[in-house]
Amino acid sequence: MKNKIGSIIVCLVMLIYIFLSNFTSILVDLNIENSARLITILVIDVYILLVIFETTSNTFGKDKLFDIIVDNNDTVYLIMNKETKKIIYLSPNAEAILGITGKSMDKNAFEILNKDEIKKEISNWDGKNEYVSQMIEYNNPKYHINSWLRVKLFNYISKKTDYTILEVKDITKEKEKQHILISQATDIKYRENQLNQITAKSYDVELEVNINTNTFSLKYFKSDNKYFGEEKRGVYSQGLKDLLTYINNEDREAVQKALSIENFKKHFNKFELDSISIRYRIGNEEKNNTWLESTIFFITNRQGNKVSVLTKNVTEDAHNIREQNVLLQNALNDAKMADKSKTNLIKTISHDIRTPMSNIIGFTDSLLDNVKDKKLLSDIRNIKRSSDEILSIIDDLLDISKIEKKAIEKEEKNYNIFKLFKEIEDETKEYLNEKDIKLNINLDNNLPVVLYGDERRIKDAIIKLLNNSIKYTNEGSININVTGTKKDSIELLKITINDTGNGMNSKELNEVMNKNTGGINSVKKLMDAFNGKLELESKENEYTKATMSFNQKIVEDNKVRELLNKNKEAEIFDLNGKRILVVDDNRLNLKVTDRMLKPYNVLTILVESGEECLSILKESKFDLILIDQMMPGMNGIEVMNKLKEDKNFKTPVVVLTADAVKGQKEKYISEGFDDYMSKPIDKKELSRVLKKFLKK
Repeated sequence: MKNKIGSIIVCLVMLIYIFLSNFTSILVDLNIENSARLITILVIDVYILLVIFETTSNTFGKDKLFDIIVDNNDTVYLIMNKETKKIIYLSPNAEAILGITGKSMDKNAFEILNKDEIKKEISNWDGKNEYVSQMIEYNNPKYHINSWLRVKLFNYISKKTDYTILEVKDITKEKEKQHILISQATDIKYRENQLNQITAKSYDVELEVNINTNTFSLKYFKSDNKYFGEEKRGVYSQGLKDLLTYINNEDREAVQKALSIENFKKHFNKFELDSISIRYRIGNEEKNNTWLESTIFFITNRQGNKVSVLTKNVTEDAHNIREQNVLLQNALNDAKMADKSKTNLIKTISHDIRTPMSNIIGFTDSLLDNVKDKKLLSDIRNIKRSSDEILSIIDDLLDISKIEKKAIEKEEKNYNIFKLFKEIEDETKEYLNEKDIKLNINLDNNLPVVLYGDERRIKDAIIKLLNNSIKYTNEGSININVTGTKKDSIELLKITINDTGNGMNSKELNEVMNKNTGGINSVKKLMDAFNGKLELESKENEYTKATMSFNQKIVEDNKVRELLNKNKEAEIFDLNGKRILVVDDNRLNLKVTDRMLKPYNVLTILVESGEECLSILKESKFDLILIDQMMPGMNGIEVMNKLKEDKNFKTPVVVLTADAVKGQKEKYISEGFDDYMSKPIDKKELSRVLKKFLKK
């Protein structure tokens, strides 16, 4: 017990002595490196004293203080008895960093000490300095990887025993960073030299302006093209005046404005640092037709703001450009003529195709409202569904912007997502009943009611995928699940269509996904246009699952959802006493329009030409005029212009047209029409127009 107390006292005295001696030396030259060194030495001192104490107490190894300190560090500590050359301590992280274990620590530790670099340092070490340091490459014997180590040797002398302390730090990452920095610096220097060489070859002269000091220097890369006199330097305000004397009188003002110190400062103040170019002539002689191009580069760094103006001779380029401009102008005129002819052709095709389709759809809608026979009604619905699909294809084919840009353009508006899926259910009901397949539509109750997007194309994509499922499913069910994730004012819609059909193997699935034609391909293109994605999953003889994911803007995020079969606003309303004049050169079109107007209880007068329209309006008044655009004799625009010559004419005029190419609505409104309806007339659109102008 007395021996232990005596050892403790000795240890404390030694600790105080070591601390004071080191602290005094640090105060002499206080800096970060010495502070870190002091902390390291103090920690090691504490541990050595504990080792000595524990050794004298026969409890060596029980103290884990130092182990805890260094366990998660990238530095390994070894303590060696100088007399016996034995390692008395090895920090627990030695195995991970050096591959040294307790059994091999003497051997491997001495391998480090026997490295040539370390031996050389040790041979020159007088043992009085604080440490000897060297960086060595080391092969980890356990993991067989090379690393870089920094080795520090400390002497520790006690009354009885001398110790050597090895501090071995893994600096591989530091070495790699250093190597990268050196490589980058070398690469930057190389690229800078390359850039200077390219600049010298590409340009003839450089004007460098220091914005802060208002000074400049002018130097030539090629001695045979001294456009602005001799090389010079000085005050930029005077230098610019001298330079302008070489510029053609007609171009001088533009050059002065571009190269003024005020213009340079404006660009720096507004952070408009993109390079700008100006072309001009030098000299005023008639035969002198030398063109120069100066490119202004704005450079900002720690030294301040400066401008580098690089100039080259572009006389030959200017001549070529003038010739090319003539050719381009001729080509542009030809392209405009071709574009005009193509546009007219597309409009004609649109009108010629949509007109009979308008009649088919119109009569089909009329039959759906009046036929009661179930079998016949089923056939009529199939005709209606097929007609709608054909019309959708026509819309895609005749969209000028899509033909030009080879891309899908969205036609966005507000729509009710619950009504959308109700319409999808109604339109596919008959097709499903033919195969005795059950359709389950599940919409998440937390979905917003009203979204903003391209409802027509979304519906078209869903029906394409749904028809695909119906086609390859003979029994069972098709489930449509619609969920959403809200982020701010955007809803990420996820629409999954899962069927119990034939399914596909991996090869067939890959072929379908990479096919350049067909319904799946058109849905993929649509998702690309929406910045969304289409995922297809299938298992042969079991199922196929298609998932569309895309963002839609939230318009109404009502928490109480409207029921689909209740509170539905009536599409038909009574307009008894209202008079509507319908003008169309196609008798079938007139008949279809008349049938569609009958449920509203209006009086309709039908005429077949613009001349008849003008004649009847002299004798009778109407509450609304629906007029076709493409008619022989006077077209719709000509009739409308004639009517509006009378300042007292107030009757709204709505154009009816098969010219349904994107952008035409805006065109007709700008011509002076009060509204626009495309053929075939959509029931909802007709209801909207009648409500707008007649329902008060």
